[in-house]
Amino acid sequence: MTQRRSACTLLTAIGLLTAGCGVSLLDLRDQLDLHRVSFHDKLMAKDALTKEFLACTRQAHDEPKTDPGVAEPRGAPPLGTLSADEGRWSDLVFRPIRTLVEQLKAHRPTQADSLLALQELFADDAFLRDRRLDLRKLRRVIDIVRQWHAHVDFDEDALAQDPSRFARLLLAYNKAYFGNVQFVPEPMPPGGGVRGVRKVTSTGFIDRNGNAWAFPGLSIDIQKDPGQRTHVSASSVDSQRVSADLARVFLEAFFDAAFRVPAVHGATALQVEWKSSEQPYPEFDADRAPIPFDALARVTRDALRAEAAVTSLVGKTVRGGSAFGTNNETIAATMETAAGVIAKKLAEHEGLCYFQVTQGMRVTEDAPNTDSDIAL
Repeated sequence: MTQRRSACTLLTAIGLLTAGCGVSLLDLRDQLDLHRVSFHDKLMAKDALTKEFLACTRQAHDEPKTDPGVAEPRGAPPLGTLSADEGRWSDLVFRPIRTLVEQLKAHRPTQADSLLALQELFADDAFLRDRRLDLRKLRRVIDIVRQWHAHVDFDEDALAQDPSRFARLLLAYNKAYFGNVQFVPEPMPPGGGVRGVRKVTSTGFIDRNGNAWAFPGLSIDIQKDPGQRTHVSASSVDSQRVSADLARVFLEAFFDAAFRVPAVHGATALQVEWKSSEQPYPEFDADRAPIPFDALARVTRDALRAEAAVTSLVGKTVRGGSAFGTNNETIAATMETAAGVIAKKLAEHEGLCYFQVTQGMRVTEDAPNTDSDIAL
């Protein structure tokens, strides 16, 4: 009887574990019409454009473009020999992520090892080709965000000395999110007396698309021109909002450092003071635009749609009654935000490449679904 009970208990445990593993893989392709077709899927019938697209996505956008027919280093297959159905897409498309992690290991080996969780999220073709998001790997990603906040402790002096692009962007994004607080003297009172000091803060973290986020409990004093009135705003602070925002800021810095998709004027990335020997973050140059303005707007809309759709689906899953559901609302909010930001950054990266290789093809809002689906 005891052996029989033990066997039943073991089978029950195995069943729960198996169910948990199944639930952890969230199928984005089947559950979201927006993700039925990706950018590279739309180019599969155009072999030359496919190779150009992959050559673009395998490197940061401010790097000189390589010849699609040139062999990849470190034993990777030559891109020019790959068809749309051959090779591992993850070996090529996510090379900028692996490159960034390798660079960070040289500067922060202890903390950089934790970034392997981000690399592992894209390590196989399940995520890229099959559009299946592993929620267990995503959970490890938000864990490393907390680790970086704990390890680095936002020591501005230490981060300022770190030569890596990621550290410089992370520092700038965090300072901006918390208002980049400065104190300035008030004008000298006409009748003498104590000359006061007042706080001036920035408008918050502004991503490469021009969208702003600020610490919710921050009273924002904005001074643009002499004599301008002070604007004050503040909202309540809660763990869900702050945890989600910190995950957003971290992932924005990571993917901007890896992909370096050109930013619009006013973005925080463009306000970083780089050393004279360093290449500044690329700005979208209107006079030498890599893609037409309407295509840039399309990339932005697609990226925001991807973020909204994935955030909604992941939020519904992690809050449900499944084996992977969580009763911790702060963790759920952080996971859905992290998934949405990752989807947005990938759509930005692939979208810019897609329109760079197809900008001769007119794309309109009235195009059928094969030209309006969002890539993840």
